[in-house]
Amino acid sequence: MNKRDAKKFEKLLLAERARLSSGIEKLEKDTLYQPVSDNSTDLTSLAEVGTDSFERETALNIASGEAAWLREVSDALKRIRNGEFGICEGCAAEIPKKRLEVFPSARYCVECQSKLERDGTL
Repeated sequence: MNKRDAKKFEKLLLAERARLSSGIEKLEKDTLYQPVSDNSTDLTSLAEVGTDSFERETALNIASGEAAWLREVSDALKRIRNGEFGICEGCAAEIPKKRLEVFPSARYCVECQSKLERDGTL
């Protein structure tokens, strides 16, 4: 991969990292740091507590997924710095630029990714 393409993908990944970081921060602010509903004993309050708990759990699941995606993006940025970006970790072939344009943090070429998903191993 030439330096121009590497810079283009680095810019895409940096923008994605900023978007993910901002989203995770917003989720934390909106859910984790909000006070929990009052635990009174009437049925309406219990329903609200249940809804609040469900919403917090959902937000935590989303944040967990976003954090995993953020790690993938950070790993791709490291591969750019190390000169390993765009090289399949399964077969060492060059990952097509079209795949990287759609999925810039891709670690594998389409064939290796398919085999990994199908068989669970390379």
